Amino acid sequence: GVLPSQQSILDECLASNIPSMRLQWHYRSRHESLIAFSNAKYYRGELITFPSPVTRDDAVRYIHVEGGVYERGGSKTNRKEAQAVVGEVVRRLKTAPQSIGVVTFNGEQQRLIENLLDQERRSDPSLDRFFDRGQTPEPTFVKNIENVQGDERDVIIFSVAVGPDQTGRVTAQISSLNGAGGHRRLNVAVTRARSELLVFAT
Repeated sequence: GVLPSQQSILDECLASNIPSMRLQWHYRSRHESLIAFSNAKYYRGELITFPSPVTRDDAVRYIHVEGGVYERGGSKTNRKEAQAVVGEVVRRLKTAPQSIGVVTFNGEQQRLIENLLDQERRSDPSLDRFFDRGQTPEPTFVKNIENVQGDERDVIIFSVAVGPDQTGRVTAQISSLNGAGGHRRLNVAVTRARSELLVFAT
């Protein structure tokens, strides 16, 4: 087939002068803070949301990973951050009845986290049921920002990975975001959580 000339099917529709209608309702987030960024930055503050009765809203949190190193030009991973994310996932699977999704900003960090989770599952097979669609309605997933469209979970954990390299230099280049259509991927990624969004970064 012929590839469309525009970045997305939405752009293709707009270019074809198909009448547009703005999204007005947002149903997923159980806390206002989970949709506040997208509402302000993408929807001009026009989304009708359903705020939680909880006034102290800490549903979006930043978790600082001390001493993480981004292997820039090498594996493109941050092992310490991946270990922290996997520790959080395992702790939650063992103690809380919530579904979990992990979103990474590149495929390399995704694979590292998947491998570390596989190690945890081998050492504790009781974790397997949380990854099996036959045993749980919403299995734990690990995806990168390029392919997380359509998913939702109670808790979404971001692994940013980029940060100081071995020399302490910080890079701000995240190809999945800095490239064409990156702003759309970010909007999709930050609106997957029903209850909590945790951002792990060094």
